[in-house]
Parts: sequence; C-alpha cells; structure tokens
Amino acid sequence: MKKKIGVLVTTFGEVEQLSLRTLLPNSWRILDLITSRIANLPFPLKAFIALMRSLKRKREWTKHRYRSKLSAINRAQAQALAQALQTGMQVGQTDVEFIVKDAYYFTEPYFEDVLTALHTACDGIVLLPMIPIESDFACGVGCYLTLEHLGDTAFSKVRVIKHLWNNSDFIQLSLNHLFEHWQPSTAKKVGLALVAHGTLVRDRNGEIPKFNTGYRETLAFFERLKAAIECDSRNRFSSIKLGALNHRLGGTWMPETLERALEEFKAEQIDEVVIFPFGFLADNSEADLEAILQVQAAGYPMQYVPCLNDSPDFINWLAARVRLTSTQLLDTQAFIQILSERSPAPNPAFIT
Repeated sequence: MKKKIGVLVTTFGEVEQLSLRTLLPNSWRILDLITSRIANLPFPLKAFIALMRSLKRKREWTKHRYRSKLSAINRAQAQALAQALQTGMQVGQTDVEFIVKDAYYFTEPYFEDVLTALHTACDGIVLLPMIPIESDFACGVGCYLTLEHLGDTAFSKVRVIKHLWNNSDFIQLSLNHLFEHWQPSTAKKVGLALVAHGTLVRDRNGEIPKFNTGYRETLAFFERLKAAIECDSRNRFSSIKLGALNHRLGGTWMPETLERALEEFKAEQIDEVVIFPFGFLADNSEADLEAILQVQAAGYPMQYVPCLNDSPDFINWLAARVRLTSTQLLDTQAFIQILSERSPAPNPAFIT
C-alpha cells in the first residue's frame, strides 16, 4: 500500500501586501511566538508594540519602495522541491508519495494549520525549516507548535531536517553559490561580509540565556564557511567578516555586527564590499534591504549575492535529504509495528 509523506517547507514569512491589515497580525504573531520567550508582556503593551512595529515597517518599506520576496521565494522552493520529488520512491516494497506544502510562522497559511491538515492526510511528516541555523527563535518555533498541536503523536509521525549549518555538503553548496554569483571587479581590495540574523548573548539581567539562541551555531557556521572560502582557488577576498543584523530589545546582542565589520573594512582600506546572506536560505527584508542600506550608508561600492533561494543544486540536495529522512521515518514506524505485533497481549488478570 502506498504511503504518503507530507513535506512542510516553512519559514518566518513576511507580508506581501503592505497595509496595516496585514502588518498587525504579522507583528502580533512575532510577539506571541518569539518575543514571549524573552519577556512576558502584558496585553496592552503587546498591542502597543505590535501597532508601533507595524507603522514603522510600513513607513520604512514605503520610503524605500521595498516589497518582500520571502514568501514568494518559499513558495517557489516548495514547488521546485515537489517537482524534484515527483518520481516518488520505494522503501522496501512500499511506494511513497510526497505531498509538499509551504507554511509560515508569521503569515498565512500558518504553520499549525498546514501541519494539522498534513497530519490527517499523511502517514508521516518531514518538517523542513528553511533557516540553516537552529535556535529557539527559528526551527524551535516549529518544534514548539508541532508538540502543542500534535501532542505525543508527533514523536511517531514527524521528523525534522536540521543541522544544515554543520553539514559539509551544504557548506560546499554555499561556497559554490557564492563564487558562481560574485562578479569580480577591478577593485584592489574586496571585503566579504557574511550576513546572518543576530541573536542574544545575555538577557536583561546580564545572564546567559537558558534557551538556545543559536549564537554558538552562528559562529561555528561562519568559521567553517570562511575557512572553506579562504582555501578555495577562486578566492580573491582581502578580508572576510561576520555581519550580524541585531535587534535592540531583550538584552545584549552579539557583538559581531555588520556595522562593526564595515568599520573594520574601513580600517583595512577595503575598496568594495560583497554581501552574502549565508545565514538565510531566502532573500528577505533583513538581507536585501537592511544589510544593503547599511553598506550604502557606509559609502561602499557593493555587490549583493542572493541567498540560495530555489537554485537547482540546492533543491536537489534538499530532495535527497527529504528522501533519506522519509526512509528513516518509515523504517522506524515499520520496526515499531513489528515489535507491537510480537508483544504478548496483556493478561486481563493484571488489569484493574
């Protein structure tokens, strides 16, 4: 009998139609799912912050004539992945059919709604958070929502593809993508800023957060990719630095900021800056707006290397990971079924 595996391609999500009607629910979800892990905000303050954030985003995006491509790219990634998985596969004598859906933490269709639908229709689910660095703020949101909405059944039906940042093949993909899209110029000294989302290193009390902020993973990923770039024969960068895009609230954020990297480039007399958002899998307002504005404000000629987005090599690699994860999930389910069939029936005398 054919088995159905749901594949949930998920990311944060940004509004596509710029209005308060779309921005307010988006801001509220961010506060509800992310900020609540840092601070317990009373309802009136939460509502005020959501409104102010929405107004600020509307003003800034309108000023720069910016429209987010994040959700559209995530849909394209899901569609490309579905095509790559179209031939299906076999696990033993079992045919497998993949049902690929996109979903979002902060915009519709919401993660938990799509997850619940797949849980009803499928024998197993593969969660694919399109964020390469694990943290409670990233893939942790998907895991939290999965346990909240599926309960204990999540352990038998759901698997998460993770640790992309520490995967040698993924690092090689990122390396090749960078050099395929970078156009060497006549600049004498070129600096490369590897851009990622910043994160907390201390809470408001000056303590190390008790949850996983992704700080160590971000630093390790940067060092691995930087080392790979420096060893590559195509490398012509005079300096490579981490450029974190921090927020302001919640405590002390990581010091390895894009702002600091640009100041250090100046001291090194760098002539041109290349931005590669290695910490994102899809172009978004932090990568292709905030980072670009910072470099422009610093007065540098600049090249922007897009995220991996739906590049064929990346999608084919993801498809292989999905197939492997699906095989492991179905094999585990089959093994548990065999054990349950071999277990003796309980003796009614011992049942009270």
